[in-house]
This record gives sequence, structure tokens and C-alpha cells, in this order.
Amino acid sequence: VLWAYRTTPHSTTGETPFRLAYGTEAIIPVEIGEPSRRTEQPLDEEMNNEALREELDLVEEIRTGASLRE
Repeated sequence: VLWAYRTTPHSTTGETPFRLAYGTEAIIPVEIGEPSRRTEQPLDEEMNNEALREELDLVEEIRTGASLRE
């Protein structure tokens, strides 16, 4: 039950609690087949790391936006 709550976007923030806490969306096993940066270009580790750093830089903006919507 907690997993469903933490991975479901809330209407007030438009974000999942998991994304607000960890800066990335949770991958549910059913969605493993969906392409991601890590699976599309697994050999380019530096490119993957740079993309993850960019996402982490945006976490604070996402949290701020979510808190403003509450």
C-alpha cells in the first residue's frame, strides 16, 4: 500500500512523493521494458552520468514548484 501511495502523483503537487524525495521516478517492474537513458545507451557511461546530474540539478526546482502548488 505504501509503494502505491509513494509512486502515485498527487493532485495538489502533480508529483509523486518518491520523485520529490529522491529526484527520480520509481521504476515499477512492469515498466522495466520501457526505454530509459540507462537502457538506450548503456555503453556511454559518461553520457548517462551527465544526464543523471542534470536531473538532480532540477530536483530543487521540481520540489519548489510542487510546494507552491500545495
